[in-house]
Amino acid sequence: MSAQTLIGSISRCHSYKNASAFTNVVLRSFLRNKPTFDLRTELQHSSAIRGYSTFDVLGNKRFSFDTRLSTGLNTSPQLFLHNTNIRTYAKLAQTKTTTNIKDIEIEKEEFDINDPSIVSKDEYVPSRFDEITSISPKTQQALLKVFKYHEMSKVQDAVLSQLPVEGDLFVKAKTGTGKTLAFLIPAIETLLRNSRLENRGEMVSVMIISPTRELAQQIANEANQLLSFYDYKVHCLVGGESKRIQVKKLSYKRVDFVVGTPGRLYDLLTTEPHFKRQCNGIKTLILDEADQLLDMGFREDIEDIVKFFPKERQTFLFSATVSKQIRQIANLSLKPDYKFIDTVDPNDVNTNLQVKQSYIITPYESHLTTIRNIMKEHKKSHKKGKIIVFLPTRNGTVLYAEFLRNLGDMEVFELHSGLSQAQRTRVSNRFRKSKHDAILVTSDVSARGVDYPGVTMVLQIGAPSSREQYIHRLGRTGRAGKEGEGMLVLAPFEKEFAKIISDLPIKEVDGQSYNVKDDGMIERAIEELDIDQIRDACSSFLGYCKY
Repeated sequence: MSAQTLIGSISRCHSYKNASAFTNVVLRSFLRNKPTFDLRTELQHSSAIRGYSTFDVLGNKRFSFDTRLSTGLNTSPQLFLHNTNIRTYAKLAQTKTTTNIKDIEIEKEEFDINDPSIVSKDEYVPSRFDEITSISPKTQQALLKVFKYHEMSKVQDAVLSQLPVEGDLFVKAKTGTGKTLAFLIPAIETLLRNSRLENRGEMVSVMIISPTRELAQQIANEANQLLSFYDYKVHCLVGGESKRIQVKKLSYKRVDFVVGTPGRLYDLLTTEPHFKRQCNGIKTLILDEADQLLDMGFREDIEDIVKFFPKERQTFLFSATVSKQIRQIANLSLKPDYKFIDTVDPNDVNTNLQVKQSYIITPYESHLTTIRNIMKEHKKSHKKGKIIVFLPTRNGTVLYAEFLRNLGDMEVFELHSGLSQAQRTRVSNRFRKSKHDAILVTSDVSARGVDYPGVTMVLQIGAPSSREQYIHRLGRTGRAGKEGEGMLVLAPFEKEFAKIISDLPIKEVDGQSYNVKDDGMIERAIEELDIDQIRDACSSFLGYCKY
């Protein structure tokens, strides 16, 4: 069976009355060439991990997002390659969607707009860092000479104008707005106020918890830059890297700042008594991307981790959204008199107005042709722009990256949880530093927080796991006030998702105009694909979708 035929077979799944009928059709095709392949087994395996049967939800049923697990994980037999610990997966299997549209309604009810503790959200006029006299000279020096920053972003101004910060902060801020500096600078000032002459960095002073390895590494890099003129040291504790080496560095280097992911932090706190003792000195705890921490199933981990830290500490919680679950984490980790700072306009849907948004509905077998033509059209007006392509699964990411490489006209980078941490870091850095047109094909490991300069387009293939995930992916372009473009490619059976985001400034474009095979390059690129890769992508896609 040809690659084109195999890719096309999945697009017809919605026409069968039940998934078993479709599975039998595909199996008969596969068995001609792959007698050992059992799609039914693969689908049952991948869906069982998520807590419901794929065969209960496939067929001619309405496409729904109400009960899909919003985990950001890859749904395939290789699911456990993700960096979260096993305990988290057990919780995920018992959990339904942690974030949905109802949460947005909750946001409106949670806070009194007349509450004097809420900072005003008037039209922002940029202020300068050097106007904040409470920022220490060495920090100002780093901002000017290392970052070369003069003016503050809205969230930076809202937080830094509170210096010196004495209590806890709950900050609602969009991704890509400079919030990393907004929490690092107050943490440094708190550390300086509480420093003793005999403090030689033997105890952790600032602990930052991040949902992903990539974001943790980015925060650690910014912290190192900000601390260029101090003696303080930063440790990044994430999975995928040698635990032994991390523990060794903790034992002989200063440990002023620690940035980590929940899985590795919990592991070290429960197995390394020396690190547990070092955390008794924590002055400031920062929970970054708190909504994403919950979406990825880390709630119990956070609750357990916080118990290891001193109660007399300062805590900052940053989140792009505010839901009932976020409020519960806030009540657990923050003191009752915390200050809430909202830097998001009530009419803002967390997307940048500079981002032109559109979506296409086209059969699945046309997706490869469609994305090729979308990119070709985009390149006409963005000669050196970078493009990020989001796929819902790891196997889909591998397949689409290989297809784009086969075309041979752009540099293609591939990023997903199946890569080692060293590989992911290397790919991320190469794409970030790329000066010419390049494509990053990625799963949701890149959906939030990570900043890639020069991204002019975000292309999302298939319906995202939620409305919020669509928005966070889109946030990889149009950053720092620059223009960007976002396009969503849906199969006909995914069209219900378009209704979920219909309140956004997004319009439908004609899919037929992009489904044109020109010079034979597309067909050759498809035929060069490995049949096993296509098989894996199709099976994981079916395990991901809910009909």
